[in-house]
Amino acid sequence: MKIKRLIDYNLCLGCGLCQSIYPSKCEILLDKDGFYKPVFRENLTYREDKHISEICPAIQIRGNKHSGSWGDILYLCEGWSKDRDIRHKAASGGVTTSLAIYLIENKIVDGILQVGVIKNNYLLNELKQSYSRDDIIQNAQSRYAPAALFKNILEILESNNKTYAFIGKPCDIAAIKNITTKYPEYQHKIKYCISIFCAGMPSYNATIKAWRQSDYNDAPVKLKYRGDGWPGLFKAEWKDGRSFTLNYNESWGKILGRELGLRCKMCPDGIGMLADISIGDSWSTKDGFPDFSEQEGRNFVIARTEKGKDLIKMASSDNYIEEQPLALDSIAKSQPYQAQRRKLTLWRLIPLQIKTRFLLRFKNLNIIRLGLKADLISAFKTLIGSTRRVF
Repeated sequence: MKIKRLIDYNLCLGCGLCQSIYPSKCEILLDKDGFYKPVFRENLTYREDKHISEICPAIQIRGNKHSGSWGDILYLCEGWSKDRDIRHKAASGGVTTSLAIYLIENKIVDGILQVGVIKNNYLLNELKQSYSRDDIIQNAQSRYAPAALFKNILEILESNNKTYAFIGKPCDIAAIKNITTKYPEYQHKIKYCISIFCAGMPSYNATIKAWRQSDYNDAPVKLKYRGDGWPGLFKAEWKDGRSFTLNYNESWGKILGRELGLRCKMCPDGIGMLADISIGDSWSTKDGFPDFSEQEGRNFVIARTEKGKDLIKMASSDNYIEEQPLALDSIAKSQPYQAQRRKLTLWRLIPLQIKTRFLLRFKNLNIIRLGLKADLISAFKTLIGSTRRVF
């Protein structure tokens, strides 16, 4: 059974989709490692297992025969929100937030599906349905922790006639694409997919480890990972007015980014190749490396479909976002990790696929062609490291 193998090999993304498909048999729960995992009350039949595995984004990613390291690019620019408050609050330049607001205020979609923190809980995340500018801004900042986003997705899509734009990580976009392929009756309900760049999903335990650098034992009442500046501070706040902060290098570089799930380390797409629009941090560079010193936020924005390109142009024309031309090589300079990651995916996957009997089905992502372009030393080191990790 593929789903059992996925869980046994610790490759589940914890997205909750299996619960949405078979709620009587499956429940997504938080495990001791700080990740969500499905728990099955009874065994799946062969047909049920096949049905889930064909939709599961950890197993199945279907690309579009993309060319180059960065996927399809119909339009590329650097941008930021024209609203200075949004630009300051958002995790980077605020383009994602402003595009979502544009879609709602111009009645192009009825709602936005996005990640946000559970009400009255500083730590846990969930899928939010945003229907107003205030809703969207409330959920504007990145959440560097798990979310069982899809545990109710079929119920949401079945329960009303609303149309949505979906905002999420690349693997979340893969899930949406798999859902609408398997359930074509919902295709018209997801009108846009907007992806953020992603370097992996840390566990909830990593978040707890980060705020405990404060030496406070009691849990905070409020926490943000970034934003209120660019890249902004990791900040925990307590009921009595105490607060604790870490800069981006201290939070992501030393704690959060070091506690990723195994499947994230094997990810073939951290750049949102299946989305209509992909958005990332347009970092300045210093001595050949991204510069994380505080400044005004900027995004690079990639339109991968015609409707994505049209949305960017309309939002710019109506003064929701500011845009300026950006050269393609600027992406690699500001995102060297993602550039290298695409070339080394092949060498990470080889040991894993051997051990799992080729469980993962990544199609049309140019993994082999790009892998053969990696320099030999990096490829060899990655292959050895992945072999040790997997076996």
